[in-house]
Amino acid sequence: MNGVFCIMLLLGVMAAAATGQADAAQRALLSGGGEAVALCLELAGAYAFFGGMLSVMRESGFTDALAAALRRPLMRLFHFRLGEERALSDISVNIAANMLGMGGAATPAGLSAMRTMADAGVRDGRASPAMILFLAINTSSVQLLPTTMIALRAQAGAANPADIVLPTLLSTAASTVCAVVLCRVCERISARGGGA
Repeated sequence: MNGVFCIMLLLGVMAAAATGQADAAQRALLSGGGEAVALCLELAGAYAFFGGMLSVMRESGFTDALAAALRRPLMRLFHFRLGEERALSDISVNIAANMLGMGGAATPAGLSAMRTMADAGVRDGRASPAMILFLAINTSSVQLLPTTMIALRAQAGAANPADIVLPTLLSTAASTVCAVVLCRVCERISARGGGA
């Protein structure tokens, strides 16, 4: 990925030089770095608040309760191969954290779930249907509380930063349903063709 970014940067600089806008490109590069640092510092307070809120939710048992509530539906949703069901706890925690907008907290559980499912059987480097479905659900990620976007909107001066909660919930729910349906369709097509 670093190589892709380097190529994009070099192409942009060459295009700016070719069009006679090298000075503007240089100013944009220098000011962009400063703006990125300023944005990180401005968002630090919001992230500290939401990180603290997640800690309170963990200590109170709310995230565990949400993960436990997700276990039964997830058992029906995923077609686990032998041994892959051991990842269910990590999958539940990952999805619960994502639903609360805590992507940073969800990542370790997601990686652990993928490792557990990968270790459950040898597939010559190919992902199982459960792994693919988990990745699709993780990517589409139903958001009950989009904390990062709320923080960004608050920092940008939005009058009501949380007014995106309902539209975000509806759109992410729709994207997750589409992801699950597409995974099921592809899984059936693969099964008919004799794929893994």
